[in-house]
Amino acid sequence: FSTAPGGAFSRVHSRHLVAGVAPLRRCARRAFPVLVAKHLLVQPCEHSNSRTMQAFAADFKSTLTELRGSRVSWRSLRRKALPLAAAAALASGALWARKQSCAPDAELLNRRARFECAPASVLAGRGSLPAPAVVEKSIRLGGAGDAEVAALRRAAQRLRGPIELDLLIAEGTCVAAEAAGEGDSVRRRQDLYRALVQRWREAGYLKEPEEHQKPRDALGGVDYVTQTDESYGRDVGCLVPLMLAREPKSSADPFSLGMAETEAAVRALEEHGVVLLKSIMGHAEIQALRERLHLQISALDRGRKGSAFPPVREYDAALLQADEPDLEAVQSTPGRRHFYLRGRALEDAVTGVQAGAVPLVWAHLARAAEAAGLPAGTRLYVSEVQLLVTDPCAVDQFWHVDNTAPGLTLFVPLTDVPQELGPTLFLPGSHRLLAEVPGSPGIVSRVGSFFSAFFGNDGVVVGSMAAGDALIYDARLVHRGAANRKYDRARVALVFRYDFDRPPGVGILGTQLFSWTGNTLAVIQRFYASLPGPARAATP
Repeated sequence: FSTAPGGAFSRVHSRHLVAGVAPLRRCARRAFPVLVAKHLLVQPCEHSNSRTMQAFAADFKSTLTELRGSRVSWRSLRRKALPLAAAAALASGALWARKQSCAPDAELLNRRARFECAPASVLAGRGSLPAPAVVEKSIRLGGAGDAEVAALRRAAQRLRGPIELDLLIAEGTCVAAEAAGEGDSVRRRQDLYRALVQRWREAGYLKEPEEHQKPRDALGGVDYVTQTDESYGRDVGCLVPLMLAREPKSSADPFSLGMAETEAAVRALEEHGVVLLKSIMGHAEIQALRERLHLQISALDRGRKGSAFPPVREYDAALLQADEPDLEAVQSTPGRRHFYLRGRALEDAVTGVQAGAVPLVWAHLARAAEAAGLPAGTRLYVSEVQLLVTDPCAVDQFWHVDNTAPGLTLFVPLTDVPQELGPTLFLPGSHRLLAEVPGSPGIVSRVGSFFSAFFGNDGVVVGSMAAGDALIYDARLVHRGAANRKYDRARVALVFRYDFDRPPGVGILGTQLFSWTGNTLAVIQRFYASLPGPARAATP
């Protein structure tokens, strides 16, 4: 059916709705033959002269006759439209006034939620992050033996508790005390770590067994009765790499944030719901992952100068499936393929990507769980490890959330992601609408904080980034993947998710409501960006 302005359907439909000249049922009954007649009469040579054509033409003429006799009550229309027009004008004026008084950011991610990562060895040299040898020495100073230190590392890898967060807080306290010159720093460090080791001992972290039992395989796969993936959102038993508690003899030198930058990133996550970590992986690590996951590069692109990593024209999963014969792609929307690496051999090959983000993940989610009122002792776990491929000409995703409970998603592309290659779009502050977040207790405070973050950006936040960067966003943040407007380039990324609770199924109605809410908020964002007013430029 043609619904263009001035078309047969729009004229019939609008006249009946405005003037009420005939029942809507009669209008719907006649709309179909009118449109078909309009289409058929344009090309009479393609259709034989038949009684059906004559009936369509007669019905078309009678409908036109009825429409000519209809009259629109402009007074009634004006009386109903004026209140809506006045409300729209007031709302537009209020948004314009806010934009004049508080200029939004042209690019929120690059101005207020962007943080530069650096190798851990460099951060240790600056005094921004403790070296592994200092951390291990402090743990032993607190009374832990060799076996207990090894058990503590196993517990940290299995996410038994916020061990990395405890170390981050302890080292931050020691550094702050030393900078203030408060007494004997060695004695203070010893007392602090003694209390910390005692707490770990009571929690059982220092007795973590060597054998790691992953969750039951019975939870894996699709349930043939419910047609749902029973492993979705559950603990996949993924081991996370260590950052602060890693062994001093380890050759790994992961990229991460300093202690001060981590605290700033936590505040940005709480306010906006998303942060951009620049260069969370080094060049050699990115190249090794691209080769391990079989990202094929054309000879022509390999010889060109420009980006450090040539584009991927098309991702062929045949080589990946040769390593994992039962690995199948799951398509969420046309052009988006999800390869679930959880519980497979490929999981071990990609898990090191998380190393630099682990302290930030713990620092944010510990506070988020407390603000949301989760029971004490609720364990954090890795719920998703996947390879996400956005093929050329992939369509837009619908607006959605990953979970309605506290959680985080780590998104690390292995290819550059410019605006035309299907970046992730975010509605900043929308995570505050679903539940309590740190710093915003109460519904009034949450709504106010939402509008403050939502109108802090001049338009929808676009997650453009380079290969090796990372996006970390709240699982409750409304977001979607944009369309890939390139016909000859694909986007390949790794996705990790951290949850306290399995994402509940919101059903068809809930999914549609989130999509409608996202569409409405996105329209408001674009309208706000179109209003005249200043906008703060992004930091180069």
